[in-house]
Formats: sequence, C-alpha cells, structure tokens
Amino acid sequence: MSSGVVAIDAQGEVVMLNPGAQRILGCPEGEPSDAFGKPCREVLGLQPTVARLLLETLDGRAALSRAELVLEGVRGELENTIGFTLTPVRDPEAEVRGAAIIFRDLTPFERMDEQERLHERLAALGQMAAGMAHEIRNPLAGMEIVTGLLKRRLTDRDEERSLVTQLQSEARSLARTVEDCLEFVRPFSPERGPTDPEELVNESLDTALKRSSFSGTIERAFDEELPLLSADAAQLRAVVTNLILNALEAMDGEADGGEKRLVLGLNSVVAAPVDRSVRVGIDGRAASDAVARREIVITVSDTGPGVPSELKEKIFYPFFTTKQSGSGVGLATAQKIVAGHGGTLELDSGTDRGCSFRVRVPVEDEKP
Repeated sequence: MSSGVVAIDAQGEVVMLNPGAQRILGCPEGEPSDAFGKPCREVLGLQPTVARLLLETLDGRAALSRAELVLEGVRGELENTIGFTLTPVRDPEAEVRGAAIIFRDLTPFERMDEQERLHERLAALGQMAAGMAHEIRNPLAGMEIVTGLLKRRLTDRDEERSLVTQLQSEARSLARTVEDCLEFVRPFSPERGPTDPEELVNESLDTALKRSSFSGTIERAFDEELPLLSADAAQLRAVVTNLILNALEAMDGEADGGEKRLVLGLNSVVAAPVDRSVRVGIDGRAASDAVARREIVITVSDTGPGVPSELKEKIFYPFFTTKQSGSGVGLATAQKIVAGHGGTLELDSGTDRGCSFRVRVPVEDEKP
C-alpha cells in the first residue's frame, strides 16, 4: 500500500505499521516490524500528534473520518499534510481493543493544485502584459526620437540637455521593462541536451559571484553520482543564477555581524506518485497508472530576512517585486522555464529568517 497504516492495542503498543506509514511519517528508523510491541509515543516520537490521536481513540474519544493533519517537519524537510481516517478497533462484544489510523500524503495533490492555480494566474497576467507592452512600445519609440532631436537642438544649453538626458534614461529603463514583459509572455520551448546538474550549479554560482560581491560563507551539499538531466542548460543555468543573486542581495542588507551563509543543495530524490485516477478491471481489481518519478532537486538557501507569509503567494507573480528597482518578472520567468521542463519551483521561507528555493526537475527515463 502507498497509504500509511498504524494500529495499536489496548495498552498503546504498536501492532501494525506498514512501510507507507514509515515513509510518510518519517519514523521509526529501521524495519517497520522493529516497532511492534513498543509504545506508540516512542515509535511515533517525531509525530506526537499522531500518537496522541491514537491514544485518545482508546479512551473513547470521537473517531475522526476524512480529516486532515499537518505533520511536523521531518529532518529539515517541508511540512506534509495527510488526509486520515481514525477508528477504534472492537472485538465481537464491541469492546475497544485498539485503535487504527489510515492516512495518505496529500502534499503532491496540494503542490499540483498550487502550481495549476499559479499557471492560470500567470497565463491571464501574461496576456494582459503582452497587450500593454505592445501599446507602450510605439509611444516609447516616438519619445526616443523626439528626445534625440531635442537634445541636438540644445547644444549650448547644458542645463536643459541634462534634463533631456535624464528623460532619455528613464524612457530606456521603461523600454527595458517592456522588453522583459514581452520576453516573459513568449512561448518557451527548451532545447534539451545532456546536462550535468553539478556542473550547472557550479557555473551558476561562478556567474552570480562575478555580478555580486559576497563576504559570507558558501556551503555545498551535493549527492554523489547524480544522473544527467535532459534539459536546456542555458535556461536552467539562468534560473539558478537568478536565485543565487536574489539570495546574495537578500543577505547584502543584513547588519554587520549577522550570519551570512549561502547553502546550495543538489539531491536526487524519488517523488511520491500522484495517482489521481484508478482503473478497475472486470475482475474487480484496481490498478493505477501513477509511477513514482525521479527528480533532481536544486536548493538555494540563504540567511537573509526571509519572505513574509503574506507575500509567499505573490512572490511568483509577474510585475510583483519588493526591490526598489526591477521589473518583477525574474521569478515569474524562472517559474515558466522550470515548468517548461516539467518541474516545479517552490519557496520555503522560515518564520524567523532565511528562505530556500527548490528547483525540482524530473529525470527522464532513458527508454523511449
């Protein structure tokens, strides 16, 4: 079963725990059978709420059906949400002899729903941006010509020429913003090729350090023997470089003496399958088309001020920025590029300080 099952007896000791529960809950260590006969509070030490719910069911509390629970983060990972059913286990005389919880990891569904909502918003904003950009380009071109002519006529009037030069600079800045908008709404078709993820991340770091000075600590946490990606290396390199530059800029404003640490992670993981559809054959057996896929996860973490909770959903919107200068399409474009590779771009911002961006790109099967 891909779902999790945990059962305890009347003494609160674990009598059933399957590998699905161990994977989703992140506990216990070792084989699932090693937990049999041990107190559930000990076995589920990383998830005390699950243990509490099971024990409360033994005491005759109301059973929960089709409820949801946010699990504690496991080993530094993101919090997961489970949908569960909690029920007492009774003997033929209706006496409670134990309790059982059956649950499923809802995180892949939430992630997919979040990405779908974001893509819908980006599509609507992209259409609006394209129309506005085309309407603005023509007047800007006219302004560029007029300011050039005016500047030539003011040869002997330095003060007025300075004002015209400033006007030209502002017009060109607006033109660059328009070009960024148009670049964002253009369809993206990756030119895939064999790509070494470790080489990609190292080259992105080198490029970012050339553009921005950084006096803090840089750490790398890379898995060994990573598989090659079938990806547009130039586009993905631009995404990772942009994320690193954002992290460096976030820490640049920190007060002297504060910790400045950039952590780059590179891992190969097996993502949980999202089996939205199930086939039932004429023999009554059910089968799912879902297959767990392997992903390369690139993580860029910093010790900056983080992203306020009220801005987490807006951070990927085009034209939204917290910087004094910038078009606000950097992260939106990065999201589009990663989505074009069949992956996702996620933000994990802590409550106190710092944040992590995760680029998840699937590793394509070598078989056709």
